[in-house]
Amino acid sequence: MSAAGARSPLFHLGWRANGDSLDVALAANRLRAAGSRAWWLRNRHDHADAGDYLVELSAGQIDALAHLGLSMFPWHDDIPTDAVAVARPQVRLFAGTASKYPYFAYYSLCLLRLGIDYLPCDGAALAGGALDDADLLILPGGFATWGIDAAEDAPGADRCVRAFLARGGGAIGSCGGAFYLSAGRPGWTGTAAAKPLYTHEYLQSGVGVVAIAMRPGPLSLGCPPTMEVPYYHGPIYDLVGEGVEVAATFQALTMSGRLAIDNPLDRARFDRDMAGKPAILTAAGDRGAAVLFSPHPEMGDLVRKYIALDGYVRHYLPIRGFATLRDTLRHYRVADAPCFRLVHNAIQALMMGIGASARADACTKSSRSSAAVAAQQFPARAPGAADLRSLCGRAVSALPELPADDEGELLRDVARGIAQRLDRMEKRAIFAMHNTPEDSNLMPSRRHLEATMADHMRHATHRTVTQQLMEADLAVALLECWTRAVELDRAIAGAA
Repeated sequence: MSAAGARSPLFHLGWRANGDSLDVALAANRLRAAGSRAWWLRNRHDHADAGDYLVELSAGQIDALAHLGLSMFPWHDDIPTDAVAVARPQVRLFAGTASKYPYFAYYSLCLLRLGIDYLPCDGAALAGGALDDADLLILPGGFATWGIDAAEDAPGADRCVRAFLARGGGAIGSCGGAFYLSAGRPGWTGTAAAKPLYTHEYLQSGVGVVAIAMRPGPLSLGCPPTMEVPYYHGPIYDLVGEGVEVAATFQALTMSGRLAIDNPLDRARFDRDMAGKPAILTAAGDRGAAVLFSPHPEMGDLVRKYIALDGYVRHYLPIRGFATLRDTLRHYRVADAPCFRLVHNAIQALMMGIGASARADACTKSSRSSAAVAAQQFPARAPGAADLRSLCGRAVSALPELPADDEGELLRDVARGIAQRLDRMEKRAIFAMHNTPEDSNLMPSRRHLEATMADHMRHATHRTVTQQLMEADLAVALLECWTRAVELDRAIAGAA
């Protein structure tokens, strides 16, 4: 065995037995948050696939997880020597003015669905010590492209990020976050010795859904050879330097898009600039360890669905009719997006090489812990302020009137589906919100989402119908995933 004898019986928690549902990752990560031990299998072993988990479970936890629909099987063998103990990452999600709602909220959705709690932080929080006790920094799309100091008027933020990475911290960046982790512009960390083709003038690529081809490695565990991922002007690399590996390449343009940004990626540009070029990089060296996603795995089926609604569905509606396109839209897996596995695998891979070395004394004069920083930024909701459930209802009720034609009926069907999901989970969500203590590690994400979602709703303008539908869908999916994580925590703890 690679570890001391298990304190509780071991069970095999496998993806295949659970229909490849992300409840597998949710359960494993919430068990770790509760103190149970777990191991990630890096290779296939008899009936267990690479990427499956071995978890310690008490009798009560076995019953609770089974009641929630998870299948587990006793593991009678030793823990394989190549299995990796699953660490509980201390995650910071960059979510400031350079990555406003909904930019960061796609990562919120992905992380909550994977069962990973996080602390949101803006540039000032990064400069003030938010990374002092962190393992992993996640940089969503947005405007980290300019450097965090410059984008957020937060002197010292870039220095603290670099110090965190230099002492062994890890980072994941998508699009703008990947630019920030690249080399070639002032303010960037240079963690990956690779300069994008377009740096400052990055809008020269476009928007769409792309197919990427995975290469063997930890990021590909449990994934098919190719995957479809939303793309929004992410970095395009050609040459890569020392310490950088290509984890996936651009294979094909699945469809162009206009959602939110009317700048479709065309096939000629894709074929000329992107085909066969790196789509995902991994980097490790004296400037830290990182996974750089040029596309947006965290946007998953949600954004893919609405890119399709804006183009594919509208084109094929008169060709294939209402029923076929209605079913197409109904069966996108917003909360079980296949490309969420890429984020899951990236976190596991980075945590293999990250330990307490990433945590050090403050890089500034601030002695506040990141928890204190988060508490100051996102205090308990003021009396009378809207909670997450109410904000979801507001997003649904604000949807506009739709035309009385086939396309309008299709849009109404999408809106009805979102409203029905909200209605079905209302009692569960209210119970979860009322029975989660303020010191729960899931509360910072909820408080931050409530504050930023409310602010976005007050100030959002010039949104298309498709974008409004997507944001309502996002809000409800966030509530669903947060509630599911709370329910799993309660089940693991034996709460009624």
